[in-house]
Amino acid sequence: MPTRRGSSAARKQLVKNRGGVKITSYTPLEKVYPTVPTSVLKEWDIGRIAHKDAALFMWATDAHMKDALELFQAWGFRYVTVAFVWVKKSLNGKTLSNLAPWTLKNCELCLMGTRGRMVQYKQKNNIPQLVEAVRTRHSEKPQEVRRRIEELFGDVERIELFARQHVPGWDCWGNEV
Repeated sequence: MPTRRGSSAARKQLVKNRGGVKITSYTPLEKVYPTVPTSVLKEWDIGRIAHKDAALFMWATDAHMKDALELFQAWGFRYVTVAFVWVKKSLNGKTLSNLAPWTLKNCELCLMGTRGRMVQYKQKNNIPQLVEAVRTRHSEKPQEVRRRIEELFGDVERIELFARQHVPGWDCWGNEV
C-alpha cells in the first residue's frame, strides 16, 4: 500500500531489514534540537568572520538544496561542488536509510562554496568525495570529513558553525559545545 508524505504509516519505524538496508523512522528536526529558519540564517553576517579567501562547507540533504544554495549566495560565496557524500553506516557496516517521499535516503551531501582565490590554498588533488562512516548521534557529522578538509587545505584557519564538540585546530560555535 502506498504511503502519503506525513502519514503515520510513513513515520513508523520499519523493523524489516531488506537487502542489507535498515530503514529508520522520521523525526522532525524541531523535536530533536532547535532549528533556525533559512530566512534568519540569510541575515547572518558570515562574511564578517570569513577571510577574504575562504571555503565554505555546508551539509545539506537533497530536499534542502535550494535553501543551501541561497545561503551560499547570501553569505557571499559561490557554490562550486559537492565536496563530500556521506553514506551512513551502522556499527556492523550496513547502510542506513530514512523514509522519504520518493526514494530511501541514505546519504548526506557536504556542499562547497568559495570566495576570493581559495584555490591558492589547495594542498592536494586526490581527496575522495565518498565517505562511508558510522552514523552516531542525530545530525553529528563524521570526523573523517573534517580530516579531509584539513588535508585539502592544510593549516588554514577553520571554524565550525553549529558545532557539537571541540575539535583541535578548529574554532567552534554552537549551542551544544
